[in-house]
Amino acid sequence: MTRRPSWRLRAACRGRLDLDFIDPAHEQVDQCRAVCAECSVRELCLAGALASGEAWGIWGGLDADERSAVAEQSGHPAPAVRPAHGTNARYAKHRCRCSACTASHAEYERERRARLRARRSGTVTRAYVLAEPVRCGRTWTGAGQYVLALPGLPIPAEAKLDEPLGAVA
Repeated sequence: MTRRPSWRLRAACRGRLDLDFIDPAHEQVDQCRAVCAECSVRELCLAGALASGEAWGIWGGLDADERSAVAEQSGHPAPAVRPAHGTNARYAKHRCRCSACTASHAEYERERRARLRARRSGTVTRAYVLAEPVRCGRTWTGAGQYVLALPGLPIPAEAKLDEPLGAVA
């Protein structure tokens, strides 16, 4: 679990439910900047947003475009949208080591290793190419599309499948 910095308790925007600092409407931008101008922790707020590459909202009185220009001058990462916490992408690409991201990465690695073991043992589901269109519920699957045979389910008789293509992960 990530810990929030203590300066957030002293922020002037704390408890201001009438203003949306993350995605402010055009008419609220000036009001948000006015609150930031009077805030005692404005510099800490801006420094935190620059250090984390925050891509949304008004932080320290600056919006994302203004923070991008400041970040470029000061050597901070450019504001960017990051994957959500609890995803392998956040762990691997953005080096987040919170408990949710670490658990997600561990689960991803377990699944990746299981796929690799299955591929090595030859138990991987094979893909087939349809020779003619097949009705799948309310829709049709067209000729030439790849399909995977599900374990334990018979291949439909009208599906005249081509030869297996080989192992597909």
